[in-house]
Amino acid sequence: MIAINTVVWASVNLFITNQNQLTSFLYTFGTVPIFILNGLNIFSLITYMFVHIDFFHILLNMYSLFLFGRDVESYLGSAKFLFVYMVSGVAAALFHIFYFVFFLSLECSPAMRPIPSACLIPSIGASGAIFGIMGSYLVFFPHRRLYAFLWFVPVVAPAFAVIIGFILIQTLFMLTTPFSTIAYTAHVGGFIAGLILSLPFRVRRSAEWFFYG
Repeated sequence: MIAINTVVWASVNLFITNQNQLTSFLYTFGTVPIFILNGLNIFSLITYMFVHIDFFHILLNMYSLFLFGRDVESYLGSAKFLFVYMVSGVAAALFHIFYFVFFLSLECSPAMRPIPSACLIPSIGASGAIFGIMGSYLVFFPHRRLYAFLWFVPVVAPAFAVIIGFILIQTLFMLTTPFSTIAYTAHVGGFIAGLILSLPFRVRRSAEWFFYG
């Protein structure tokens, strides 16, 4: 997953040479709320996860994926890991869109004039899916000590303290700055999805330990 994201990021920066091309690319492969709500570009619910533009955006996302993904994939196996990753990413985008529509009563309709700007902004990046993997990590390794950077601040603490603290901060930002350029809603939605999706695998693994020792 890190390799795919990196190749896409490098290709975008190498082959898209002007702003018009970049805008067209983002509106095609990024998740645009007004498109999804009107049944258009549904495939972008998957493709948006692999699109990054800024260097620090992909650096932080891939660092986080490496930090949490290795152990989660080892626990689940590659197929289940991919399932949790992808479904969390899709759920993150949908939560982001429906948060605007239902909680903020934003009408994303082509008939609206003017169309609210939040309905037209493409969402890109793997962070929603990665937050899903963070939810898995919390389920499988709650007491494992993490050596992590949160906003470039080094943190050493049990996983549950790091992850829950980070999610609480994301939720606060989601509630207080819903129109930020950072999709905090997607982070929260992806985390919830990953947490829920991982619980059955934790129960099953615990049952296997009980029966087989």
